[in-house]
Amino acid sequence: WRYKELQDLPRVRDLQGPFGLANAGFAHDYQFVDVPDYDGVGESEPSPYFYQNLGEAEYVVSVFQYMRLLGYPAKKISIITSYRGQKHLIRDVIQARCANNPLFGKPAKITTVDKFQG
Repeated sequence: WRYKELQDLPRVRDLQGPFGLANAGFAHDYQFVDVPDYDGVGESEPSPYFYQNLGEAEYVVSVFQYMRLLGYPAKKISIITSYRGQKHLIRDVIQARCANNPLFGKPAKITTVDKFQG
């Protein structure tokens, strides 16, 4: 009402470039995550071969929350990690931050690469 001459840029109007993606907010169907030390702590190994990284777990859960806020259904989101310890840590963070919140809920799967491959 105030800016009668205001219009979209041609590339927005033509739905080309990043504005034409069906995957809102993401350039790919997958995201790789590598987070530097979080509060001075990086990867840990609380027991042999049980690798965890709290910074990466927190980041991945925040990406899940962002996707839910964008409207992605939880049943179409999977979180896949390389380590069993990281899988358990992500499940713990999801349980603490998302599980009881109807806005977020839980993703369809939180699993390891080996299990996801079948």
